[in-house]
Amino acid sequence: MSRIFVPGFGALPSLYRGALPDGWIVHEPPSFRAGPSLQDQQTALRATLGESDRPVTIAGHSMGAALAVMAACEQPERIERLLLIAPAGLPLSKPIRTSLADFFRQVAARVYRPGEVVRTLRPALVAPQSALRLARAVRSLDLREQLAEVRRRGIRCDVVGCVTDTLTPVGHCHRVAELAGARYQVVGAAGGHVWMFHEPALLARLLAD
Repeated sequence: MSRIFVPGFGALPSLYRGALPDGWIVHEPPSFRAGPSLQDQQTALRATLGESDRPVTIAGHSMGAALAVMAACEQPERIERLLLIAPAGLPLSKPIRTSLADFFRQVAARVYRPGEVVRTLRPALVAPQSALRLARAVRSLDLREQLAEVRRRGIRCDVVGCVTDTLTPVGHCHRVAELAGARYQVVGAAGGHVWMFHEPALLARLLAD
């Protein structure tokens, strides 16, 4: 195991698996039911990294990208490359209620298969306070120092933004790339912050590079 994909906030690992090239595994984050803090999320990723006996490439979406940056700063000798897709890690300004409205528009547009909608919503509905606490923690993250550390250590890093993303817009992603000394690219996919669910083949190409 040398290539790990870290899901975004509340996203099921199964939403990404179909797009992953051979050799990639999806990290299984703690459920909202367990009441995990951001630190618990870090601990879980640390355990996944510990299963590999060689340096790893970590790709992460949104919160998963922020966790990847934190892991790289904590164990830089374990990280070969970072791929940060629509990364959290700088404070987000889009209201939570607007993000929820976007989610239900995506449901109506059949971005998610019906069974996945139920499975995605169930943990947050069972533990709404836990989900809200984690969402607020992710929204307020400021990893400028950690991103600068990635740059200082010369960790290979790529950042991907999307023109339709209004949660981590292209300017936000560009700033993350600048701070990390990363290569930056913009994709023109539909689907906003979850464009990879619309266009899994594009995610697969990015991961195969």
